[in-house]
Amino acid sequence: VNRTDILQDFSSRGLTPPLALLQGDSTHDQVRAEARAVIGGNAFDIIITDPPYGIRESTSYNELPPLTNLLHSIVSDRDRGQRILKVGGTLAAFVPCTDEQQIEDCLPTEEELKNAGMKLFVLKEQPLNDKLSRWLAAYKCIA
Repeated sequence: VNRTDILQDFSSRGLTPPLALLQGDSTHDQVRAEARAVIGGNAFDIIITDPPYGIRESTSYNELPPLTNLLHSIVSDRDRGQRILKVGGTLAAFVPCTDEQQIEDCLPTEEELKNAGMKLFVLKEQPLNDKLSRWLAAYKCIA
């Protein structure tokens, strides 16, 4: 693994490099605009994300969970006619959940999903230790 030159890591493994590597908060309009620009202004077929939840990162800049914030951004882009995710596309996100929580309480509400035009279709658990699991939640964009 080449952590200082990620593009070099792709070529050393014989993999096709990505069109671009972007760093930033996907809830910021400019970051999403840059991402769309890389693929000609189009929407993505799939978005895979492992957002910070404040467990290790100590993030507390927003009251809403990161996945809920991303859904709000998807709605905002759609309403402006600048979709980030195609209808029929997939949003896959990793969501941490402690042994004191229910996974349903860690995910966006049905109302938030309906507003974003998303429907949950996969929910799989990866236990990390006795106290913490990481869940893969995959949503289909239906509107």
